[in-house]
Amino acid sequence: MTTLPVIHNCGARRFKRALIAAAECVTANKSQLNKLNVFPVPDGDTGTNMSLTLQAAVKEMENVKDLSLETLAKSSAWGALLGARGNSGVILAQVFAGIAEGVGEKNQLQSRDVARAFDLAAKKAYKAVIKPTEGTILTVLRDTAATAAKTAETEANIVVLLKAMVASAHASVQNTPHLLPKLKEAGVVDAGGLGFAYFVEGMLNLILGLTPAALDLDDELVQIPGSIGENHNWHYRYCTEFILKGSNISEDSMKLKLAPLGDSLVVVGDSRLARVHIHTSSPEDVLKYAGSLGRVSSIKVDDMLQQHTTQFKTASLKPVSVVAVTLGDGLKEVFLNMGAELVIEGGNTMNPSVADILSAIDTVASANVIVLPNNSNVHLAVEQAARISKKKVQVLATKTVPEGLAAMISYRDDIPWEDNVRNMGESFSAVVSGELTVASRAASLNGYTIQEGDFIGVKGSTVIAAGTVEGETLARLLTAVVGPSHEIITLFYGEQVPQKEAEEVRASVENAFPGKHIEMHYGGQPYTRYLISAE
Repeated sequence: MTTLPVIHNCGARRFKRALIAAAECVTANKSQLNKLNVFPVPDGDTGTNMSLTLQAAVKEMENVKDLSLETLAKSSAWGALLGARGNSGVILAQVFAGIAEGVGEKNQLQSRDVARAFDLAAKKAYKAVIKPTEGTILTVLRDTAATAAKTAETEANIVVLLKAMVASAHASVQNTPHLLPKLKEAGVVDAGGLGFAYFVEGMLNLILGLTPAALDLDDELVQIPGSIGENHNWHYRYCTEFILKGSNISEDSMKLKLAPLGDSLVVVGDSRLARVHIHTSSPEDVLKYAGSLGRVSSIKVDDMLQQHTTQFKTASLKPVSVVAVTLGDGLKEVFLNMGAELVIEGGNTMNPSVADILSAIDTVASANVIVLPNNSNVHLAVEQAARISKKKVQVLATKTVPEGLAAMISYRDDIPWEDNVRNMGESFSAVVSGELTVASRAASLNGYTIQEGDFIGVKGSTVIAAGTVEGETLARLLTAVVGPSHEIITLFYGEQVPQKEAEEVRASVENAFPGKHIEMHYGGQPYTRYLISAE
């Protein structure tokens, strides 16, 4: 029998190393977590969301000079909050907030302090979700906290406490399919819950010597605006953002070339499409270089010094601003043309962080803002950003892009904020939407036996059509989405659909639904073949 180390106290140094190890463990298992989505299609990428949230917490913790336990706990909580992505990331940020509250002004944590911190974390997480669902990360967190409380009553060794917590977390994860039928039907456990289990496991692994002493988490670290103790370098006063399209974009080469031109550099994307953010004194040089690599679009250059010295002075000039979240060049253009002042890139597979959303809210002209999440996995992060912002913010609970576009139809920039909130809310609640996508793995859902590569029709959160022939699957999806009272059917085709094929689909839909007005637009969204709305 292996003898466990004995640790009765956790100070600042040990606390910091434990959180870094927890982040490393989640990051190491990121791919596994990403595959555990219920629908067998590219979705919110729970592993990526949790990994980036944790790494934002670590980054903020590493930035502070004060190495007290209290400061480390608070800074990691702030970093997790701003870096939170997706529902799982927001819930994880509440875990950090609970831990920070449990730490308080203590210089050392004992077994009961750790248990109390996780109890507070569980309570904060449940409170953050409007309609808590059992069989998710919330259940795993609560079960783990309960085990910690019971163990700490008689056990002073923090190592024994963590071992009990890890066992409890994994047992709770295995039970999630019995609490949430859709998990059982899909044959998976809850990804967020498993991510939390890895979070606690990482701490234990550090103590047991299973984690490298030096951890490199810089792989996917993001710059978080508004960080504690951040000092702006007004020499690099122009916040420059753009999208670069090319055929052979090298992220590493771009970073190497752009780094000397400024700071706060972020390059995200692949060899064909990259999103770039940099604070620079010479935006023209940045854009000239980018132009040599491909086509530059969605250029945005802001004078941060001017914004800093005239904060909110012009806000009263516009009654209300709209911020929308979506993926796809075509959809982004549609939102902007309909009056959205700023569009954040995000949706399935790419959930924006709280910091991204907060920055957008604070950037738009008006002090009164309406935000359209357009994705159920983005909604919690938007709510968190709205709470932090000093502006008056209303989040409309749009779960799909068609709902967001329906809301935009009623938007007017010359009427009060309250009227826009009411009118836009009524508009999006009347639309019915669906999507056609491709299965990324085999699964059994709602009576359908789905193989990798099959076409899937989804209405709301339910698979209502599946098959090997795209046209047939799309026809069944449309039949389920379109009702007798609907007059307009709108389809947005994705980046993988050729225009000629989309035109043929439009013709077939017109034949299938005589008397309905059919619209087909380029959305450019990844993964989803067609987005559909009926109104």
